[in-house]
Parts: sequence; C-alpha cells; structure tokens
Amino acid sequence: MPLNNPSSNLTVTDQLAGTSTRITGATSTSAAQLIPANVNRLGLTIYNPTSITVYIDTAASPTTSQHQFSLNAKGFYEMPDNKIYTGAFYAIAASGTPTLEIREFT
Repeated sequence: MPLNNPSSNLTVTDQLAGTSTRITGATSTSAAQLIPANVNRLGLTIYNPTSITVYIDTAASPTTSQHQFSLNAKGFYEMPDNKIYTGAFYAIAASGTPTLEIREFT
C-alpha cells in the first residue's frame, strides 16, 4: 500500500546550462579555496591530469586525512545533475602544486 499518491499532473522541467567556464584549479600542500561559490551553477566537472592526489571538500580547510573525496592521478569528478551544490570547494594536494582542469556550467 503506497504512502503517497502523487498527482498525475506532475511536470518536471530540466534547467539546461548554456555556458561552460574554465576555472584554473591551482592547488598546493596548503588548503585553499579551489572553486568559488556560484548560485548559478548547474553543473561541474573536475579532472586531475597530474600524477598527484588532490583532496577536495565542501568545508573549508580539508586535510589529506579529513576530506570529502580524493581525486587520484588521472581521476575525474562530475557533480550529479540532480543535486547541485552551489557553494565553494576547497582542496589540498598530497605534494607539489598540481593544477586541475575544471569546468563550471551555468
């Protein structure tokens, strides 16, 4: 027995992005903001073309042991298109100064 009987008149409208912006994703061994907040964000991809792992978080000051996710060498992250986070992203590199390839869709 269903707990909810949704209306048959439900309309879902997708919001499509019309612009792709390249963001320079410079990182280092000091935690810093990687991507600024953007209330118009509809999508986001991050690619790590380097051989160095980068640790990423939506909370400020990630560490190599406390972070939301890691982006390993040649790793790729694509933000889910149904749950868009519009706040800032922060990052710290395991070593060196790797630069990530980031695209933000608005």
